[in-house]
Amino acid sequence: MAFKIKKNSSRFCLLFTLITAIPVHAQDLSELNKSEPFTISGSAGLTSSFYSASGIPDRQAPFAYGIHANATMTLYGIAMPFSFTWYNNSKVGFSQPFNQFGISPKYRWLTLHLGYRNLSFSEFTLSGYTFLGAGIEASPGRFRIGAMYGKFNQNSVYDLAMADSMPKMTRTGWAAKLGYGSEKRFVDLSVLRIGDDPKGYDTLNIEPGIPAPEQNIALGLTSRFDISEKLTFRFDGSYSFYTFNRAFAATGISDDALLRLAGNFIRVNSTSEYFKALKTSISYSFSQGTVTGIEYRRIDPGFRSMGSYFFNNDIEHLTINQSLALLKNKINLRGSLGAQRDNLKGAKEHTALRIIGSLTGNYNINQNWAVDATFNNFSTNQRVFRTATDQSLLIYQVNRTITLSPRYMNAGEKMSHMAMLNINVTALEDKNQSTSDMTETETYMAMLIYNLGLLQLKMNISAGLNYTMMLNKNFENRLAGGNINVAKTLLRDQLSLGLNNNLMINRINDDKGLILNSALTAAWRFHPKHSLSLNLNLINNRFAEGSAVPTYHEIRGDFGYAFTF
Repeated sequence: MAFKIKKNSSRFCLLFTLITAIPVHAQDLSELNKSEPFTISGSAGLTSSFYSASGIPDRQAPFAYGIHANATMTLYGIAMPFSFTWYNNSKVGFSQPFNQFGISPKYRWLTLHLGYRNLSFSEFTLSGYTFLGAGIEASPGRFRIGAMYGKFNQNSVYDLAMADSMPKMTRTGWAAKLGYGSEKRFVDLSVLRIGDDPKGYDTLNIEPGIPAPEQNIALGLTSRFDISEKLTFRFDGSYSFYTFNRAFAATGISDDALLRLAGNFIRVNSTSEYFKALKTSISYSFSQGTVTGIEYRRIDPGFRSMGSYFFNNDIEHLTINQSLALLKNKINLRGSLGAQRDNLKGAKEHTALRIIGSLTGNYNINQNWAVDATFNNFSTNQRVFRTATDQSLLIYQVNRTITLSPRYMNAGEKMSHMAMLNINVTALEDKNQSTSDMTETETYMAMLIYNLGLLQLKMNISAGLNYTMMLNKNFENRLAGGNINVAKTLLRDQLSLGLNNNLMINRINDDKGLILNSALTAAWRFHPKHSLSLNLNLINNRFAEGSAVPTYHEIRGDFGYAFTF
């Protein structure tokens, strides 16, 4: 249902919305008068569950009941979802996604960001990191302008009761972007400066686990040029200056001119370093589905930016990428081949050289038949940089993956058919005899699926067979089985029933067992706002006596009522 408010109070709600900054996508203020002032929708209900097991410890309470609610309030098109659950076994949860308030109102070429937001100026400077603060993006004419200031981390201490607890310092900073051009031809300059607050950090009395206050300034250049309608050039590069402990005193004049320059903007001391990263590519489009490209990427060891979450650094690669469309786009092929290496500064004892390549394709034979295929080959060859006395430390491995998936689809007025076969072969080949017995593994998978839709009966029937085999020198696991599933709607689509059955034969080395998994689902919407649901699940796991895998039986289910508003 929806509630409306009067015009006098609507202005107050709009003001409140802008101040509290609830998380949404960019809101176009020119369309604001077309939105409902206030609406609320969602559901609330009761749930009870039961559980029984033998042969293994109980994995949940034998009986539980509780209440739940999910609702979304909307102010002028701005959604504020929340949920609540309570169970009698002391399991309580409250989820309020709009705890991270944020709004991005937009008017013509100007967008304002307030609250918790994330922006991207370039891959190597500010790239999607969530901050609490304010920012703008503007595109007057051909100019490309962006700026932000905010908090990237809140001060926190380690809490043993929280598994993901990490000590953090308050981290604040700003970023800006200035560019010129269009989406197909532009040059952007970006800069980022972020640092931790060193207040309270004692360099003479450092507690274990307390991180040092860091500081970072990164400069980036991003560009794209469509040289012609078919030829495109892209570039993205950055210098990142990083001080790993800004609490140390600043050093004198550095011998490095770049560090001296960075010293005008951040504290430069004995813990300061700078890193480079770049990627560039050029591609030529012969047609819509046929494109040839070359990409080069290099990221220094240790490269980091406080405006990005993670970088796979100490890496350099050159790849040739090719897509090809044949027979009026019935056949589409995409592939890449290249070389990759690490140890760019020679600091490691070994250098890993990799040949990287992949090929994917699909063939749409006709409106019913098609086939997909992929092939990946990634090799790692670790070249000795310093003398190695332990041969087990050397790496020379080849990873290969092959998949083949033919499929058939036919949809008529009364029936629909779908059949698909999926075959997958994965192999890890280790050419180091000292480690091959532990690492070499082969995996074979095959799956056949058939689905029949009886449209007039509103029934769907599916069946499948599957087989998996995993082998290495010390382990053998084979799984073989099948499943059959039936779903049907009744009472003018008010009642939905489903029955799923899965039977698997599992063999782990010399242990052989049988696994049966059955599930029954039912949902009855007896009123537009009221519904009932039932779920039952049975697992029967049988292995021989004395097997390393336990034999057990498990039954679980739940019954629920929901009211929708």
